[in-house]
Amino acid sequence: MRYVLTLPLILLPAFAVAQDDDREVPLPFVTLVQPPAVPKLEATPLSKDRVQEIERLIDDLSGVGEGDLWLNSSIHGSRFVPVGEFGTFGHWTGKPVNVSDPIRKLVEIGPEALPHLLSSLDDDTPTDIVIQAVATRGAIPGGMAFDEILHGNPANPTERFTLNLNRSPYSESIRRNDCFAVSPEMESYRIKIGDVCLVVIGQIVGRRYECLTGPHVKSLGILVCSPVHRTRVRKRIRAVWASKNPRQKVLESLVLDFSTRGLLQMNSLDDWDIGNDFQIESTKRLLYYYPDIAVPIILDRIKSLQVSDNFFDDCVRNGLAVDGFVDAIAWSQKGEIKSAMSGLARKATEKELLDALRRAGVDVPDRK
Repeated sequence: MRYVLTLPLILLPAFAVAQDDDREVPLPFVTLVQPPAVPKLEATPLSKDRVQEIERLIDDLSGVGEGDLWLNSSIHGSRFVPVGEFGTFGHWTGKPVNVSDPIRKLVEIGPEALPHLLSSLDDDTPTDIVIQAVATRGAIPGGMAFDEILHGNPANPTERFTLNLNRSPYSESIRRNDCFAVSPEMESYRIKIGDVCLVVIGQIVGRRYECLTGPHVKSLGILVCSPVHRTRVRKRIRAVWASKNPRQKVLESLVLDFSTRGLLQMNSLDDWDIGNDFQIESTKRLLYYYPDIAVPIILDRIKSLQVSDNFFDDCVRNGLAVDGFVDAIAWSQKGEIKSAMSGLARKATEKELLDALRRAGVDVPDRK
């Protein structure tokens, strides 16, 4: 069936300009709506005790073990540690996924920990996780090598031009895009504290920074994105996220993500989903780190949602998958959020949305 979008979205021009450059290039895959206004937050120095707590937690990252969050190449999915998820995080072997106490606490602290995590990206203290290279089997290539793959939002000018996000939502790999084989640079790799800091930073800012990835489903190889061993990786991350006011920096980035919309490509939601993911991940973090600012923004978004019995049309009209948006806010105990979800339930008819509302504990009227 061919779908046609009949309700136009009011979008900002899909162009971004480098901060110190005159380049104007159409954004790949995404565009922006007008971001909501947010206040300027005071840059308050951390107490000595708070600094010592953060530095101690970073030192404790040396104790992370096998299967920990995004530190094992067989882990897949996305999860924001402090609030969890509904059905979007798992392990293909069925084994439980661990979240070490120092990882959890650092993510819970959030933007305040960001400067210390950035300065620790070159910490080569070893952890307890050792990843073995996958041996070649028949015609399927295997191996282990370093690479530089960093996820970013192309609608964010700083990320776009720092990470070279002009053709895809990921940075350019140092490998050829069509090369499935991974060169055997090493037989094993022991993850370092700096590598774990990369993953924790991604958790805080809403980026899927992975230190271990597979280049292709047909390859048994493993790519290691290590800020400890690759200077350019840590320089790029620091260039994107360094700030004298990290709470303001993260807030403005999350609001930009919240205002990012995917562009429909050939009546498919595949590339459109990139914008949806940025919105979903930013919603969780805005509500967790900045609840007083986030609640009015989220309520306005809920009020603007249009819901019907057609999932595809609803996604295109709203600029996001409403069931995923409900999952992203379901953990909140704010009365206004609960009330708004109940109002959404009264007009919802599409199965995925009704299921999400039930997962959120909302009393869904019987449609029979």
